[in-house]
Amino acid sequence: MSDDLQAPLRPKRKWHVVDFLVQFRWIVVIFVVLPVSFTIYFMTYLGDVRSEWKSYKQRQKEHDENVKKVIKRLKERNPKKDGLVCTARKPYIAVGMRNVDYKRARHFEVDLSAFRNVLEIDTQRKIARVEPLVNMGQITRVTCPLNLALAVVAEFDDLTVGGLINGYGIEGSSHIFGLFSDTVVSYEIVLANGQLVRATQDNEHSDLFYAIPWSQGTLGLLVAAEIKLIDIKEYMRLTYKPVKGNLQEIAQAYSDSFAPRFGGLDEPGAIPEKVPEFVETMIYTPTEAVCMTGIYASKEEAKKKGNVINEVGWWFKPWFYQHAQTALKKGEFVEYIPTRQYYHRHTRSIYWEGKLILPFADQFWFRFLLGWMMPPKISLLKATQGEAIRNYYHDNHVIQDMLVPLYKVGDALEWVHREMEVYPIWLCPHRLYKSPVKTMIYAEPGFEHQRRQGDTPYSQMYTDVGVYYAPGPVLRREVFDGAEAVRRMESWLIENHGFQPQYAVSELDEKKFWTMFDAGHYDHCRRKYGAVGTFMSVYYKSKKGRKTEKEVQEAEQAILEEPIAEVDEPGSVLAFTDDAVLPASLVLDALKELGNGVSDKCEPQIITQASSLSQLPQGTSSVDIVFALCRSIEFPSDQLLKEASRVLKPGGTIVVCKTSETDKTTSVLERKLLLSGFLEAQALQTKSSQLCSGVKAKKPSWKIGSSFALKKPSKALPKLQIDDDSDLIDEDSLLTEEDLKKPQPVVADDCEVGSTRKACKNCTCGRAEAEEKVEKLQSTVDLRSFQSACGSCGLGDAFRCSTCPYKGLPPFKPGEKVAFSSNFLAADI
Repeated sequence: MSDDLQAPLRPKRKWHVVDFLVQFRWIVVIFVVLPVSFTIYFMTYLGDVRSEWKSYKQRQKEHDENVKKVIKRLKERNPKKDGLVCTARKPYIAVGMRNVDYKRARHFEVDLSAFRNVLEIDTQRKIARVEPLVNMGQITRVTCPLNLALAVVAEFDDLTVGGLINGYGIEGSSHIFGLFSDTVVSYEIVLANGQLVRATQDNEHSDLFYAIPWSQGTLGLLVAAEIKLIDIKEYMRLTYKPVKGNLQEIAQAYSDSFAPRFGGLDEPGAIPEKVPEFVETMIYTPTEAVCMTGIYASKEEAKKKGNVINEVGWWFKPWFYQHAQTALKKGEFVEYIPTRQYYHRHTRSIYWEGKLILPFADQFWFRFLLGWMMPPKISLLKATQGEAIRNYYHDNHVIQDMLVPLYKVGDALEWVHREMEVYPIWLCPHRLYKSPVKTMIYAEPGFEHQRRQGDTPYSQMYTDVGVYYAPGPVLRREVFDGAEAVRRMESWLIENHGFQPQYAVSELDEKKFWTMFDAGHYDHCRRKYGAVGTFMSVYYKSKKGRKTEKEVQEAEQAILEEPIAEVDEPGSVLAFTDDAVLPASLVLDALKELGNGVSDKCEPQIITQASSLSQLPQGTSSVDIVFALCRSIEFPSDQLLKEASRVLKPGGTIVVCKTSETDKTTSVLERKLLLSGFLEAQALQTKSSQLCSGVKAKKPSWKIGSSFALKKPSKALPKLQIDDDSDLIDEDSLLTEEDLKKPQPVVADDCEVGSTRKACKNCTCGRAEAEEKVEKLQSTVDLRSFQSACGSCGLGDAFRCSTCPYKGLPPFKPGEKVAFSSNFLAADI
């Protein structure tokens, strides 16, 4: 081991009474905590089963009633008299190690304890609709028999949906699907004013959708969520691969286990070949680790002859982390684990924290006799530890997660070894997606231009470095300042664009907290949705130590009084190309030259090799400018232009530039843009040596589905200007004598008189001639002895031949009298 990795020498620590209490705490755990924990687990299980017996319709009805109670409770709050809104859960019930001291100040409680039902499992849409207190054990018990599961299933049974959404949740599948909150389709939130809203990534509350993760419930009360489901199989085929070397070599072997150096993670949400579906690595010493990769396997495959099935969920089985450690001696091996048991593989041992709580709990005799009562509930452990033991753990124990870019994992491991000497260490990768807005946690700016191992154009690969255990100096009874170590860890994370999950103990002051996290979008939503003055800010909720009511109220009032700065935010730019590289500088220079007023602070989102894309990853109406750089006349396709129109804000601009010039390039681009629904398409000229020509157009300034009232023009009467001095003419003087004669009434002819019309004496309408013709024909032709050679004579002149003797007669039947109809002479039109 190199000298720079050597841990500093520390003096011995004096023995105190609290050390004695911690060392023999197992007595309280065995005789109090374990029995009570088992009873609570059993009663909770019965409640879950009773809930599952109810129909989805009944559960939804109860849910609606409970939401009404929450809304009613919020409206009862008097902002001048009551404190800030908090849930009614006891402070020790939270799974995290952070002290829930903010509830010690005066607060207004809202009871959410009834929200623990699975409301619906939609097997067609692959969506689970659940309430916030549904935990992981409960939902896997429902979905696994259907060969379905959440895309990200956190390991502990007790972790709830609400905590994983508002806080932080990860699993071995996060290198494909992202964090737990990235798999959520919609949130149902009760806002500060009692309004119930549904937030998705493309509706009118999309800004709230992106602000909810990591907000710790400080924007509203989560009452339901729709979460993505995926297809699974009955078993997990798990490969254990031992790794030996220094920490940098272990970090590289871990990266290679799921992100091959040649790529393979270029499609968002896809599972390319050679990329496992589950990944984790456990580092046992500075030179030894075991990488585990898993893929789903069917029951038939698992039960083939020669395959090993390991049901790790049985209470008497060795703890999972110790079982995996055997690979260091046995070498690489493969086994099959039932999928649901694999999901909760770390529950019984609480990773490896169970070894500290009960030093002999990993022994066979204890596992066989009392292992069925494991694990102790974390909430009961916190409730029975007392103030002295709690402070001891803060100073002499580490439970932290360091979220760092994948390429910096080796540096993070070396830092942990120097400063804390905590082993084992857990490594789990996760995507950090690029969002349309800058959320509290965000990828490194420009990562897509320098894509490293595991990165894609849409996401940067991060890793959770899980540090859970007593540090080496504490185990050696040396002096260790836990608070100072955490402060140095937080500073290292800020310097390396890392993040610290808020469930852990934090030493950050407010300035450093908002240096690590981005406050812009979060503060915007706090103001917009009325959370300021109703819910505590996420910093004060995460802050270590007690919060007095005065301190919290003053902080909230300062936010309310702070004027909203009128700042021109840099417009959001999406750039895509069919080429392999697109420098951000080229995009910004081109847009500035073409007069689009892009700020230097703007960080364009760049997608390369976009010719194969059918959908852009951005949300609807989320981008101000779309820039497309293309080599081929076929790019961008009609589908890609349709997507560009979708992601552009109303009135947004699209600029399409070509790297090569042909005679018809500009006209073809203009026509494609106009046919795609854009307006005001116009040709552009650029001085850049890398660009030849381009076309600029605008998206209409209305949204699809919007409506507005048409303004009907008022018909005003024309205004006449009359000159009183002009001579007026008497209109009667314009009439002649002929005009003044009384008109004589027209006498009707005899043709028009009577019920049966006939020709008059002085007939001029033609009826007399027609009747005369009929009489003449009837006198020469005997209709009673009617015979027709062609058979069409009685049908009328249209069917008669030129020499027909019945020519001129109306249609008739043999033996009947021929008569004219009343409208014989009427006009046909």
